Amino acid sequence: MSTSLLSAVTPLLAQIAPVSVEWSAVAPELLPTAMALALLLVAIARGRELIVAVPAALIAAAVGIWLISMAVVVPGAVVIAVGFALPASAVAFPRRQSLIRAFSAAAALVGALVLTGWQYATVLAPTAGGMTSQEALQGALANDGIAFFTRVTVYLSALLILPIGYGYLQERRINRAEVEPLLLLTVVGMAALGTANDLITMFVALEVLSIALYVLSGLARRDRRSQEASLKYFVLGAVSSAILLYGMALVYVATGSLDLAGIGSSIGLVTTPRVVVALGLALVTVGIGFKISLAPFHFWTPDVYQGAPTNITAFMAAATKAAGFAAVLRLYMVAFPALESLWVPILAGLAAITMLYGAIVALVQGDLKRILAYSAITHAGYAIIGVTANSDAGLTSTLWYLLTYAIGTIGAFGCVIALERRRRGEVTLKELRGLGRTSPLLAGILSLSLLSLAGIPATAGFIGKLLVFQAGIAAGLTWLVIIGVLSSVIAAFFYLRIAATMFLEEPDPERGLPVVSTGLSLGVSVAATLIIYLGVYPQPFLQIVETAAALVR
Repeated sequence: MSTSLLSAVTPLLAQIAPVSVEWSAVAPELLPTAMALALLLVAIARGRELIVAVPAALIAAAVGIWLISMAVVVPGAVVIAVGFALPASAVAFPRRQSLIRAFSAAAALVGALVLTGWQYATVLAPTAGGMTSQEALQGALANDGIAFFTRVTVYLSALLILPIGYGYLQERRINRAEVEPLLLLTVVGMAALGTANDLITMFVALEVLSIALYVLSGLARRDRRSQEASLKYFVLGAVSSAILLYGMALVYVATGSLDLAGIGSSIGLVTTPRVVVALGLALVTVGIGFKISLAPFHFWTPDVYQGAPTNITAFMAAATKAAGFAAVLRLYMVAFPALESLWVPILAGLAAITMLYGAIVALVQGDLKRILAYSAITHAGYAIIGVTANSDAGLTSTLWYLLTYAIGTIGAFGCVIALERRRRGEVTLKELRGLGRTSPLLAGILSLSLLSLAGIPATAGFIGKLLVFQAGIAAGLTWLVIIGVLSSVIAAFFYLRIAATMFLEEPDPERGLPVVSTGLSLGVSVAATLIIYLGVYPQPFLQIVETAAALVR
């Protein structure tokens, strides 16, 4: 019966939206989107779960049948099963709604990761000579190496944040029904930004993720700092979006194209007004510099990172940077390669300022979240070195660096959450005294995460920083690499100062033990395992990254 039903439904689907390999480019985003809509429906119901249980199950069934019709049988079957099980669970266990939402979101993210892996194996078709890219929605989306690694980084970051932040949200009483749907919508926006192949798609994806993050930053309604962070992020984000949009408009006026490759071709024509394009490029650089926290457009970062709920801060620091740099790579390497002589010196100068400023200011910070905020600014400068190299090696190093940075950042912020739950307040360096004696495992994971961020050998961060510096030297940017090394030395000082405080100083007997939940233990343990594994045995993953470069050059 199921076979006959599938045979009957597939032609209908083919008429509405032709089932072809092109549509598989958006398959991973369908799961988080469908789950976010289903969770929002359940949240809106407020005691009337039966009203939304049937539509939610039908949404899941439609997505599952569509996947099965493309021969993605196992993920499609899982979608159908989960789609019927989760609404039923919401009806059967009304007092466990928060746990059901968390598991639902995690299931959607796992499914998205599975579909991303399926894309890599069957659609991108990796061979010894590279991969095969594809486009969808009339060229608006590009499914290539940048899209693949952006999805992996974003989905993995969100999947780790869910268990790490679950107990934290419960304790602070901000475990409202909109948290998981907004997180999933943010993830979809980030993944779409990684696949964006024209200016309109890029801007829409950027606004989808930004608007959701504005709300998530202000979840702690009883905390004045959280409300201040949300308002500041919204106002400054709106200004930067306006600047970015105006820059994109100037580029369109000058080139007559919204497609990134078309813009690159038009810039090479004699009739294209270079002054207008240069002005548009300058405004785009300002707007995108805000999103990825490049100095001097970073001023929102420390306050927002400190005021937002810590699990949201961790997600912003890890995933937003990956998505933002995906847009940077496409803009400068695909749309503006003909203006290399103009934007490379500008980005190199911004990278130098960012690396030095973030590292130096972090030295005088006493709050751990602010230290990690300035650390995030510094790491944006390191990643820009790969972009300014404007080469296959630069692209490879940037993608790898963003992945390893995300893992180290999530591990560090996860440990901060455990410390923050101990006293329900700010985590200063004084709070870390003697942590290595009272909670050696937690202190060890925090130290490992910080060592990875510092780029110490045998950690994932070391490989990332090494690749970025090698790409910079190969591109003739030795002076910038020297500044990067100097910044790394300064950053290593405040990272090691934190470790020394934990292991060399005496604990304060008045301070209790950190609150480490099962979910938090799971999340930071996975992050620590990845830090070690990718630092010791990175070859298989580096081969995957290296094949991505040929798809956008």
